[in-house]
Amino acid sequence: MRFRKKNKRKLPITQHLKRWIKPLLLLALFSTIGWNIYQYNPSELLKVSVNWHIDRTYLVDRPRLENSIKPLVAELHQLDLHAIKHELERHPWVKEAQVKRLLLDTIDINITTHEIATHWQNIACEQDQSANHCQGYVTTTGVIITPKNLFYHQQEGSNDAIKLYSAYDENNNNSLLEHYQTYQQILTKMHITKLIQSNIERLIIKPNITVILGYNQQQQRLKDFIKIYAKLRKKIPLRKLNKATYDMRYSKGFTLKY
Repeated sequence: MRFRKKNKRKLPITQHLKRWIKPLLLLALFSTIGWNIYQYNPSELLKVSVNWHIDRTYLVDRPRLENSIKPLVAELHQLDLHAIKHELERHPWVKEAQVKRLLLDTIDINITTHEIATHWQNIACEQDQSANHCQGYVTTTGVIITPKNLFYHQQEGSNDAIKLYSAYDENNNNSLLEHYQTYQQILTKMHITKLIQSNIERLIIKPNITVILGYNQQQQRLKDFIKIYAKLRKKIPLRKLNKATYDMRYSKGFTLKY
């Protein structure tokens, strides 16, 4: 008896490839996973990513901020957003720090810096050049900042010639800018170039007028000066009036020195 051998139909090459593609893909996948596990560093999983947004980068040194919060972002499970905010706002130029969590391992930090209103100088440094905090800036909120490195900065519409003088008191300097703004509003078209605040207050007004206001009733005395100056202009040449010193501390008058 003869048996015929069945002819097996040869499969096309494409079907052979299809049979091997899936196992090869699985092999590649497991190889990739194995390699990543081999290279895996557990500390990278706990690393916090920080997105920075700073409105005035010339005022705030970002590396310094990064270094200040480095211990606070070292480990993800110990992340304290309030502590980070508090630490950032210790920087003298930082007015506000907003800290938000975007993802489990990502936070967003938005820094708002102080705006400069004018320059400031410590009156104590006139007698003692070794005194600390000799020069700096007054912000628009009245805060005095004395950075180690001064820089030139002029805001749009500001007068960089204006300088405010006072003693340095870290906890009580807000009245200085308020006094300047109030006096300038009273003077209207006459412009203050210096305000010296010590035991008495003095103004230097363009071109070179000195007005001594004392330590009380300053606003009323400044209003009296304006009236007196208007009357004296009719009698005395401006070249004398504009370099004179007006002492307004007297209850029934004033003194005038050319």
